[in-house]
Amino acid sequence: MEKSTTTMKKMNIMDIIEQIVELTSSEGITTVQKKTKTVLESPAMPFIKELMKRLGMDDEIETLFMCVFVDQCNDSRICLRDIARHFDVRLVKILSLSSYIDNLVKHGIIYRRKDRDGDVTYRMPASTINCLCEGKLPEVESIEGLTAQEFYDHVDKLLERRENDEIEDTELHQYLHELINSNSQLDLTTRLRSYCFSDNDLTLFLVFCRLFVNNGDDHICRSDLRDYFTTPIIRRHTSCLIDGTHSLMQVKLVEHSFDDGQANTEQWRLTDYAKREVLGELKLKVGKDNRVGLTHHEDITAKELFYNANVTRQVNQLQSLLGKERMNRVQQRLKAKGMRTGFTCLFYGAPGTGKTETVQQLARLTGRDIMLVDVPNIRSKWVGETEKNIKEVFDSYKRLAASNDMAPILLFNEADAVLNKRAEGATGSVDKMENAMQNIILQEMEQMEGIMIATTNLTGSLDAAFERRFLYKIEFEKPTPEESRHIWQSMLPELSDTEALNLASAYAFSGGQIENIARKQLIDSVLNENDTLDLAAIHAACRNESLGKQSGQRIGF
Repeated sequence: MEKSTTTMKKMNIMDIIEQIVELTSSEGITTVQKKTKTVLESPAMPFIKELMKRLGMDDEIETLFMCVFVDQCNDSRICLRDIARHFDVRLVKILSLSSYIDNLVKHGIIYRRKDRDGDVTYRMPASTINCLCEGKLPEVESIEGLTAQEFYDHVDKLLERRENDEIEDTELHQYLHELINSNSQLDLTTRLRSYCFSDNDLTLFLVFCRLFVNNGDDHICRSDLRDYFTTPIIRRHTSCLIDGTHSLMQVKLVEHSFDDGQANTEQWRLTDYAKREVLGELKLKVGKDNRVGLTHHEDITAKELFYNANVTRQVNQLQSLLGKERMNRVQQRLKAKGMRTGFTCLFYGAPGTGKTETVQQLARLTGRDIMLVDVPNIRSKWVGETEKNIKEVFDSYKRLAASNDMAPILLFNEADAVLNKRAEGATGSVDKMENAMQNIILQEMEQMEGIMIATTNLTGSLDAAFERRFLYKIEFEKPTPEESRHIWQSMLPELSDTEALNLASAYAFSGGQIENIARKQLIDSVLNENDTLDLAAIHAACRNESLGKQSGQRIGF
């Protein structure tokens, strides 16, 4: 016995569990009642005692059942008959001890699932297995004093369990109320309590929040809800959602979705008000939105850019300004003088002169993310709700700026279409729509407290009102042959000064075109398994790139 005890001390948790499973297979379950406690008698008792000691468990039968569930963890639907089969006992024997299994569920060690037909199964979550491999049990997480992010994470886990039928409605409602009442310090929970939701309406609203936050879903339909509710409850919800009488619609939290400006009564979404006022406290990266996208500064690849002396000076000045400490100081001084604190910039010039790439590199160097506005996509969705959609772009930006330590850059790329001159005396619906859109942008630029950069190829049609509102206006001019030489050598370092200058003089390419040539050169070297620079092939690629244009027509970088 002393030798086996010494051997046991050297075993890890999973080794001990394996021994318990092996020793109890087909051995039945023998229990003895001693006073008020049911005691287990098993050949695996020394290992069970050791496991209880290491994990801090206080019941032998619970510990034994846990080991059997671990052995069957690859099955996502373990039933009590599977447990009975392990011990080679009647199902009624396991049913008589089911309270011990209930305790494992209560402590979050296993999950219980009750499907719509009433069948009960269990599963051992990966989190429990991971903890056991680390020599511990899953900790019961505190639900008090949470941040908004932590609160949402708890809600997300509960709804995931409901989606998987691992928690019943009554339990879900109880847990949600405990979670909300334990975090009264949050604006989010204060707002949820203020609506006095019924249990089912509270769950429905949180499901809408989950689908939006996790998936960016603004087109939620009946099929999206069926995993969270029983059929009768879904029927009641959808009937009221379709006819617009649902209580969530009455308090302006949910509305019908829109397709090409027309309300779709069979699909629903959170209102802008709900996203702003209820979810505004959450510092979350929401799912993809078809109007804006967020590029994180750490994901931007470093790239060397070449400008003339004037543009270099202005870009360097802007980079210095956008640094966190410098920008804070400047804004404080502006505010003290009663001046606007936002920074609006216009990058203009011929295609390919490096406008967009400059924004990318400024973001990377200053640690600011980029909120990119997809102008063509927005324009296509403005029909019937122009003001609403463009306002949401700026509202989204304000929420991002408020919830992040450093305000991102709001980028209107290729913004020619939204910066053009407004129609005087507009009478047509299209002209009125364009003017309404531009008026909102002008107003938002006046109130801007963050950073907005617009890029455009055309400045001749720029509305004078926009021109006045851009604090910084940088013209990206056509490169000289010497600047083009630097671009060629940055893309193809194998080129000599003379070879690069010859290419720069012969072909008036933009930086994007030069990059195309460099990419083709790299592809050819891989296909031909030859890393030697082929100057003749580069010239041939240049001739193909020019599409028959005269080489003297320089179009810039």
